[in-house]
Amino acid sequence: MTPVTPVQERRQQVLRHAAEQALTLPLLSSGLWFHSDLRDNFYFATHLFAYTADGAESWAPSLRSSGRDLAADVLRRVLLLQDRDSSSATYGHWPLHLGETSTEAKPHPLPVELMGCLLLLFYERYGSRLPEDLANMMSASLEHLYRSPVYRHRLHALNHHEAKHTAQKLLLGERFSDESLLQEGKACTLRILEQIERFGFKEYGCLPWHWHWIQAFTCVWELAEDPETRSLVEQLLEKLWLLRAEAYVPGAWAGARSRVWPHDAPRDRNTSHDYIQFGDFPAPTAFPRLEGAALFTYEVSGAVRNTAAASVRPHEICRRIGFAGVEGPAEAWAHTYLYRTPDYALGGIWERREEFDNEQIRWALTLPLSGRRSQESVNQLLFFHPGADYREGDDRHASPYGEVLFHRGTVVQLWSLPVGCPGDTADFLVGCLPKGAWHFTESGGSARLDSGVFLSFRLLHGYTVTEKLDRFSLSSPLRGGAGGVILEVLSTPEAALLGIRTGEEWAAYTEDASRIPQWRTAGPGSLSVCYNAHDDSRLFLELEEGRLKSRTIEGSPPELAAYLISGTASG
Repeated sequence: MTPVTPVQERRQQVLRHAAEQALTLPLLSSGLWFHSDLRDNFYFATHLFAYTADGAESWAPSLRSSGRDLAADVLRRVLLLQDRDSSSATYGHWPLHLGETSTEAKPHPLPVELMGCLLLLFYERYGSRLPEDLANMMSASLEHLYRSPVYRHRLHALNHHEAKHTAQKLLLGERFSDESLLQEGKACTLRILEQIERFGFKEYGCLPWHWHWIQAFTCVWELAEDPETRSLVEQLLEKLWLLRAEAYVPGAWAGARSRVWPHDAPRDRNTSHDYIQFGDFPAPTAFPRLEGAALFTYEVSGAVRNTAAASVRPHEICRRIGFAGVEGPAEAWAHTYLYRTPDYALGGIWERREEFDNEQIRWALTLPLSGRRSQESVNQLLFFHPGADYREGDDRHASPYGEVLFHRGTVVQLWSLPVGCPGDTADFLVGCLPKGAWHFTESGGSARLDSGVFLSFRLLHGYTVTEKLDRFSLSSPLRGGAGGVILEVLSTPEAALLGIRTGEEWAAYTEDASRIPQWRTAGPGSLSVCYNAHDDSRLFLELEEGRLKSRTIEGSPPELAAYLISGTASG
């Protein structure tokens, strides 16, 4: 008998928790659980059915039977909403938001992308155990999907949409013995691999879509019989998982993120994939974005696991990303920076880019989800100037203004709003701090968290602070359109090198006169700051007319200085 691996054990644990959550969901009059997003019905129903089909050993026989019947009924209702009219412009699609009357909802291009891949996987694995009528419905849905134009798109932007279309070409090509479609899928996969190798991964830290890339191609890996297909997909999954592992602290993503959802910031809550593969933080028991979490048997490589594991020594990760379509060359390049330690990670992106819906985090401090307070507090610390899409309580949507400087456990950001900003431009900065024993002063604050991490921040113009259930929320005014923040973070070993062991000693250290930032304003749009970091590096950031004029680090390692000056980076 083949021994069960820890990854398989955790997968079964997540499958059980997802099935248990499905049983608690109230059914609506439509017979579905959700009208806000059709896909969530499919995701929870497949997990509930899979758990009952795999034995559901923790449940009584009557509960297994009723759970199986409930899952099958929800799946029937989902499948019935597919557009099966071959003359329709939306043939093969499902609706997304169902509104008040699910049967009147219009088809939408998004649901079929990932759901189509997972439907293929689910049917191949569980089709023989489905009720006969449901198995026939699912087979027919796949036939409509194959005959539709849903996935028949050329590579252009090389984004997550095209990644899922490519995965469907591979899946459907094999299922329906369509050699031409299979070869097209392989050619697209090879092109995607070449693009990532040449330009990097432009959907950097894009949490919803990075998981979509991984899940779509994992479906292919699970089902592919063609050796060339499997080899290409294994290479792509290795790259995607290595990128994820680089930016990993237990249960959380670190550094710049080009798109996040509210359940990603300022607390990482979409953690099922990480838990299954790495298991170094408490198991999730609720799933804001379940998708295909526990349907996969894929296990990451040793290289990925080693990269994700906390290293004994802190290290810097610098990457260069080219924003290019299939034609190339890159329209622009950007550079990311991450300082990763066993206890925290701090970093972001040097050049702020406009992103779709502006759901991005330019920089953040990220803490693991494995500490004593991990279930009580946000695990990210960030400051930003709100953009046009900002709404109070949603710590995303930064404005396009401001410049940054990263150096190990220190980040500096200045804002000097240019003349001609829209009249509704925010006149304040937003801050979010994790819970802890904070010592607040007129211009900043310091804390030693239960995890042993030491934090301090300084603001140019002071702030007000509000304590909430899971965080401290700050607001700091911009005066004359100008503002600034300096954040410094140390682990317990780093603080010990300075003779600091308590929060009181840390507070005294941060308030020493030699460590007070030297802010300087030289007219409208001109602002600078000089700061002595704890490693004796002298950090200087200057804006002129609202734009970057100077950014220097004296005493920094030569390789980092070269990176800052030349704008190049490894990877």
